[in-house]
Amino acid sequence: MNTKKLIEKKDWHYYVYEENNSITLSVPIPKPNPGFDILYTLNESEKEKYVSTGIKSLENRIEDMKTNFSNYEMNSWR
Repeated sequence: MNTKKLIEKKDWHYYVYEENNSITLSVPIPKPNPGFDILYTLNESEKEKYVSTGIKSLENRIEDMKTNFSNYEMNSWR
């Protein structure tokens, strides 16, 4: 059974999930309307850095996701 497990969050800033040995970063953004969760699955290098140093290693990725959201998978809040 595949289960998505929340491993870290800062409400309305980021959420980190683990599922099937993959780590996914979700960043909520209010615009464009109606608001979206921007999703990115970490590559092996990013995953190793995250496991060893935590969310600090993903700060640049989070900022890029907020700025260049159209380059990522987007899930509408509706």
